[in-house]
This record gives sequence, structure tokens and C-alpha cells, in this order.
Amino acid sequence: MTVTLTGTNDFTRSAELNGLITDFIREHGDMALERLDGEEANYERIRESIESLPFLTARKLVVLREPSKQKNFAEKIDELLGAVAETTEIVIIEPKLDKRLNYYKTLKKRTEFREFNELDGNDLIKWAVGYAKDQGATLNSNDARFLIERVGANQQLLNNELDKLSLFNPKISRETIEVMTESA
Repeated sequence: MTVTLTGTNDFTRSAELNGLITDFIREHGDMALERLDGEEANYERIRESIESLPFLTARKLVVLREPSKQKNFAEKIDELLGAVAETTEIVIIEPKLDKRLNYYKTLKKRTEFREFNELDGNDLIKWAVGYAKDQGATLNSNDARFLIERVGANQQLLNNELDKLSLFNPKISRETIEVMTESA
């Protein structure tokens, strides 16, 4: 299985990556995980990693962060995807992809393609309400809107604020938001 994680929403893209890694390690152990960065690893190293068999484990997971920084990787993506060992899973992280390029089209067609874009107003409000609920807190839509106006639309910052607010008082209201954001 090859998964592509892309999009400008670092928060949800990172959460998805962490979930994939955690699930894999739980089943196969951390010796089966290999991480390569496209800025540091050359094309040959990346190719070798995805074509080789796992060592001392049944499967391995190769996480490639921006492998397209290696020009050969992007040019030979079709060939590389065809050469992936049966026992190897790959996660390709490409925050920004040019939709006009063959590289994008190949990833979209031949991998499990997951795109994470920034949330707009209403989706961000729904996310904040849902996240608060997941933390055992309550937050209504109007108070979520107020929090977003105070903190901004960055999901990581909102996540941190919601964590603090839910610890301070599980019934998150405009008043608790004002108290907590003014003291920060």
C-alpha cells in the first residue's frame, strides 16, 4: 500500500501521518519504520529503501518526506511505484503539489491519495466543537466562532487553546475564553 498525504493543512496532515505510524508500529514494531527526507536522502537511497525487503520483520513502513526534492524521484515515480516490494508500505508526504505535473497525476492515480486543506469558517467551527467534545468538554458554535476570532484560524493554535480551556473548565463559554485568552 502506498499513501500520499498532501495539502496545506499541516495540523491534520501531521495527525494523519502520526496515526498511520502509530498503527503500523503497534502491529510490526518500530524496527520496521524507516524515515527519509527528500532534502537529505539521494534518489538511490530512496529507491533502495522502497525496493528492499524488511529486515527482522514481516513488513516495513517507509515514510518519505518531500521525495520530489530529488528530481529523479519525481521523474521516475511510475517506475518506482511498480518496484515497491510486496512487504513494504510507503507514505509520501508532499505538502505542495503542482496539479499540472505528471508527478501529481501519477500519485493521484496510483496511490491512496489524501488531501488536507485548510478549514474555512464553518468547517473550522464544527472541528472546534467536535475537538472540544473529544476532550470531554462542551463548546457551542457561537463560542467556537468567538474563540476563532480571538485566536485565529490556525488549527494548531486552536488545538492548544482548546486543550487549555477544557482543562480549566469543561464547560467552555465566552467568559472562560475571555479569561484564558486575556491571561495569555
